[in-house]
Amino acid sequence: MINTAIFIGAAAAVTLVALAASDAQAGNSKEIYQRSYYSKKPMRGYEGHVGLDYYCTYKRFPIRKCKWNGRREICKIVKWELEQTCY
Repeated sequence: MINTAIFIGAAAAVTLVALAASDAQAGNSKEIYQRSYYSKKPMRGYEGHVGLDYYCTYKRFPIRKCKWNGRREICKIVKWELEQTCY
């Protein structure tokens, strides 16, 4: 359910970037759009060309929570960040 909502949000963001492409073309400069999404499991984002001259890519980052047990630090991934950039 959350993955579907995040995918729909990402698709809406890509659509907004595509619609803004015509405004960016008027000044011969592209606008960079970046958005982060968080979830409990790693997600896939859209990567590829959107609209006229925009390209979107994504990166996944684990968010860890670490504890010291007296001898060493033990880390656990508690959630993931998906960072999507369109340029």
